[in-house]
Amino acid sequence: MKLKTSFFNPTLYVKNLTRFWPLWGLTSFFGALIPISGIMMYLNGSMQRITSLELSQAYYGGVAYFAPIVMLCYCVLCAMAVWSYLYNARSVGMMHTLPISREGLFVTNFLSGMTMVAIPWVVTAFFCVILSLVCGGFAAGPLFVTILCVFGEGVFYFSSATAAAFITGNVFALPLLYFLFHFLAPLAESLITTFSSNMIFGLSTRTYTGVVDWLSPTVYIMKHVRVNSVYTEIPYPGEPNVTTSVLQSVTLENAWIIFAYTLVGLALLGVAYALYRYRKSECAGEVIAMNWGRPVFRYGIAALLALGGGQLLYIIIFNSFDLDQDPYHILPLIFCMLIAGLIGYYGACMLLAKTLRVFNKDTLRGVGIVAAGCVVVCCVVGFDMLGIARRVPSVESVKYVRLYTANNTYYLFPDEDADVIEQLRAVHKSIIDERGYAQNALKIAQQNGHETDFTQNTYVTFRLSYLLKNGLSVDRNYFLYLSKDRMSEPGTYDNMMDSFVNSTEMKLRRLRFNDSRFRVESGNISVQKRDDGFEFSSRELSEILNAIADDTKSGNWGQYDWFENDADIYAVQLFFWYRVNGIEELSDRVLDNITVYLRPGMAHTIDALKRMGYVTDDDLITREEMRKIWEERDRAENRIYNPPEAYYEGEAPLESIEGLIYPTAEVTTDTVDVFDAPETAPVTPETAEATNPGGVNNNPNSAPQTVPESSAASAGSS
Repeated sequence: MKLKTSFFNPTLYVKNLTRFWPLWGLTSFFGALIPISGIMMYLNGSMQRITSLELSQAYYGGVAYFAPIVMLCYCVLCAMAVWSYLYNARSVGMMHTLPISREGLFVTNFLSGMTMVAIPWVVTAFFCVILSLVCGGFAAGPLFVTILCVFGEGVFYFSSATAAAFITGNVFALPLLYFLFHFLAPLAESLITTFSSNMIFGLSTRTYTGVVDWLSPTVYIMKHVRVNSVYTEIPYPGEPNVTTSVLQSVTLENAWIIFAYTLVGLALLGVAYALYRYRKSECAGEVIAMNWGRPVFRYGIAALLALGGGQLLYIIIFNSFDLDQDPYHILPLIFCMLIAGLIGYYGACMLLAKTLRVFNKDTLRGVGIVAAGCVVVCCVVGFDMLGIARRVPSVESVKYVRLYTANNTYYLFPDEDADVIEQLRAVHKSIIDERGYAQNALKIAQQNGHETDFTQNTYVTFRLSYLLKNGLSVDRNYFLYLSKDRMSEPGTYDNMMDSFVNSTEMKLRRLRFNDSRFRVESGNISVQKRDDGFEFSSRELSEILNAIADDTKSGNWGQYDWFENDADIYAVQLFFWYRVNGIEELSDRVLDNITVYLRPGMAHTIDALKRMGYVTDDDLITREEMRKIWEERDRAENRIYNPPEAYYEGEAPLESIEGLIYPTAEVTTDTVDVFDAPETAPVTPETAEATNPGGVNNNPNSAPQTVPESSAASAGSS
């Protein structure tokens, strides 16, 4: 009789489920608590009726933000359970002598593990369906999509845990390898970007950029799989002037990413099967079960510790935890990386050999490779052998350029601003050419910071981002030292930056004048003498912006003073918020904003504001005069709250400052249109005084900080 090979053993399947029932049983219990609590809250009247859209929103939210984390942790526990026999010599010997082939063991254990993964979700889904039926919000379509997504996530995470289970022969090493595989890419990128940014002049990526997020599924799913909820404002019943938000539709964006990872999980399952077929039973107890994986483990641990531990040692020994000090110096960094790398290399050797006696001539070759790697990496990056610091993209390769400097953000597009981008590239090249001077001058200036005359010298940020047509970007961030003497010398980066920023073309771009990509959303005015503010109507916004543009073209607005000379600026500020709606990479919800300080000579703008009734001649006082008023107010308040001894003895009356600082005046304005404006109100004398004693203005032509999308309140009167 011909023998048949069975790929599934029911007895082993049931044994796994009954043996590890506390794992899936407790998880099912905690998973069912949420819908059960919802049912009880609805029955006792403490929760309102749930609509199908609200329930769909909850389902999709669980898929996008809850399930990846739960699956990440739970699947590795299930893998540790069903593959636990591989990590004990007696257990693996017994299992491999049973009349079950390795194919049968693999299929049976995988299916039993996937069953343990699925049971808690089935139980939770069952009670969710009961909740939806009780509350009247059953949604079959979203529930089906949710089941598919959760099943796909389960396949991927359990398959990756299974693959990790066959690489190691130690049950405690399994979770470590599993989590390392899942987060190795973002960890390595963070270490590399921090290392490169402290070695390469101008490299701005000091934090995690997410370039390799796709290699970390949990991070990638939680960042890109989103719940898109659309709300509509409708009048509140019985209150015509009050609106309420009503959910109109809910979709799960980028759900295809989950199914793509499901296919990756199936591929990992095939890899795991191949590993199991050739895995030796004798490797039970080994940290790395595969011979080819041992050198990878040794040098991988050495590389991670050299990059991470080496930088940490450098900061402790040479930078004293001051991350804003000088860039890394090559020789000290090589020393620190070598120490950390050798610790990692010998630590990995000890784990593999399961002994401390690894300091012998057999490991000297590895020591030489680690040392050579540290030297090569430091020299290649430190001396910029790859030309990263010298890279300046051509105009033809750029989709658009974002520049931040002089406290303003500019967007330049090749189709319209080719000449301006060429000028910007020339400024960028001049900074690179004077790299040595820029670094040394900044170092000396910082060392003598208390002696710096900021009317003649200053520090500025020059941040560039070239978004290329191929989807990549070139980001540079320079912190530069400027001096008034060099600003008058042609060819220096000081002179070229000043000429570029204060050109008429850049002033108009600062104002977003006639740029369809930026739609003015709101605007208001702050008159500091009266401590008052008013919001512009939509008609007034257009008129005022045109007046500022006329003053710009005539040379009366926009001259940025790098050295903070604001004595002749009026104590009147104009604020404008724009909605970005023409740049693909920026969401339509992004708000951009600028601040305009009124200056003498801005005849068109002043005339428009007077005609609208927002300012009078008495309001047009300089900031220097305003500082004197604030100082007098402080002295008066000090006399009131800290009166002399004569007051307590009844010999002197308490002074009054009523009307001393803010004289009253009536201002008539046109009807203001109602539209969503950012929540952030303009700077008032109170806030200015709190954050800037004396009212000193460090930014006469600056753009205010980015306004968050959640802002919805009016930024009118302060």
